[in-house]
Amino acid sequence: MVEMIKFPYNNLAIARLDSNNIVHNHRYHQCPVGRVENNIIHDHPADNSPIGRVDSNGVIHNHPTNESPVGVIDSNGFVYCGDSQNSPIAKIKGDDYLLSGSAYLLLIHGNR
Repeated sequence: MVEMIKFPYNNLAIARLDSNNIVHNHRYHQCPVGRVENNIIHDHPADNSPIGRVDSNGVIHNHPTNESPVGVIDSNGFVYCGDSQNSPIAKIKGDDYLLSGSAYLLLIHGNR
């Protein structure tokens, strides 16, 4: 399980990516809001409509194939909106921080 942290400098977990790559908007409850498959973010676990992706450079796009960046994730797991890296909006803990960070930005932070 990968934790997604809303505030970058504390331990308040607000969402998670489970071992089945389902994104939940709650730390403990089963509240699926999307899923991740092959670096593509889908809006709902039962929906096959992709809403975005993360590339190998950590850039988050709100389109599955077009170059349409809406955020970025650095190598420390900090998630930023847009192209600014001045104010991180989340800190991701775990191995899949690129997938978790992109899912957080696109599904939970409101960049659908």
